[in-house]
Amino acid sequence: MTWHLTPAQVHAYASHAVDDVTAMSVEAHLMHCAPCRTLVPADEEWIDRAWADLRDVVDRPRPHPVERLLRALGLRDGTVKLLAATPKLYRAWLVSTVLVLVCALFAAYALPKGSLVFFLTAPLIPLAGVALAYGRGVDPAHTLTSITPMAGQRLLFLRTCAVLVPAVALCTLAALMMPAPTTPWTAVFWLLPSLTLVAGSLVLCRWVHLSLASGAVGLLWLASLAVLGSGDHLAPLAAVAPHTQPWWAAALAALTGMLLFRLRVRTT
Repeated sequence: MTWHLTPAQVHAYASHAVDDVTAMSVEAHLMHCAPCRTLVPADEEWIDRAWADLRDVVDRPRPHPVERLLRALGLRDGTVKLLAATPKLYRAWLVSTVLVLVCALFAAYALPKGSLVFFLTAPLIPLAGVALAYGRGVDPAHTLTSITPMAGQRLLFLRTCAVLVPAVALCTLAALMMPAPTTPWTAVFWLLPSLTLVAGSLVLCRWVHLSLASGAVGLLWLASLAVLGSGDHLAPLAAVAPHTQPWWAAALAALTGMLLFRLRVRTT
């Protein structure tokens, strides 16, 4: 350095009495000039307090309530961290799920055939959550998590389970609040189709991104409902009718078997 700060310049900088350009010039000089840095007054008490707060955050992080709950269920710390670090879109999906279910309940009570709104959209709610739970396009931390030992299929299945649990719980609660003549047994007829759609998207994501796979499966579901609604003797509700449940169970078992086989092949 061929020049140094004068005491007056240091005092003006420390007192925030200089313009932005001068402040940036002074800071650039201080980065490379130890003698001038000694002229800048330091608040030792503030520095000690700032370092103490930083160490408290880094060395003794306060666990999120979700993390405490997952640890209480017996999950390991690594799994808890990965499940707790869900994308922000996942939280928005939870809020949207509650709003959709509230609207479905309102339609069920206000419209003559309003219960159809729930039974035809409930299978899509877990599917939408899965689409937003994992992947490069929806998770800002995907680049970091993709290089961890738990990346890939295991993390995908963990995130899927983290989505399914609240989705199934919320949809089941809404189904039980449906007006008569809905019974607790008929209230869960949406569950097998929903799980089958999720399993289908997980199988399909071997070739395309999970969000695209979930979107394709969701469109297939809506197209099937449209075809059923266009028939003379069929109705969209036939997709979740009691006589279709064995077929949904068989499809779910087949897709789950494919997933388990793929997971076993990858781990051997």
